[in-house]
Amino acid sequence: MKVDKDEIIVFLKQNSKTMLWALTISIILVCGAVYFLGGSKTEDYSDTNFAKEAKEISQEKTSEVSKKIFVDVKGAVKKPGVYETTNEKRIKDIIDEAGGLLEGADTSNINLSQKLKDQMVINILKKGEKSKNKDNSTDNFQNENKEIININTADKDQLMKISGVGKTKAEAIISYREKNGEFKNKEEITKVKGIGKATYEKIKENIEV
Repeated sequence: MKVDKDEIIVFLKQNSKTMLWALTISIILVCGAVYFLGGSKTEDYSDTNFAKEAKEISQEKTSEVSKKIFVDVKGAVKKPGVYETTNEKRIKDIIDEAGGLLEGADTSNINLSQKLKDQMVINILKKGEKSKNKDNSTDNFQNENKEIININTADKDQLMKISGVGKTKAEAIISYREKNGEFKNKEEITKVKGIGKATYEKIKENIEV
């Protein structure tokens, strides 16, 4: 069959727009497919890496924060004794582990929300009972009428509950905090005007950041 060149030229002129549209659509579809497939793989890979990194960071933080400690629970609890636990838990948690309170137990002088510390002694008294502990060597770990104050969040009235911290020192702590930001550790409080190392040694067991 002989193909007439003039007929081909006429055909192309008549169908040029249609052919151009078809070619454009084909290019768009091909590019879209490549982008979609390639992008999906990259996204999946990124998501996998992100999840892995997030998990590793979470594990690192957990290992840094969580620490095994031993706490001695005495007095009006069902199962007094020394308990192995972690410093993430609070006094209420360890009382529950000790079987709960006995009838007549008095917790009015105890901050049940306080976090636990290694070698802490928690002595639950009965109503009307006074502490018989005379061993000064354990005073640092006793939880009798001692509230732990967060020096990063406490207001002036709360700061004044710290032994040896009056109105002037409380205002100085707040002023330092406003100027320098939150305390990075407890020892930083010695940079506050009027609070030296001697004062810090007296209050360090009653403050936290």
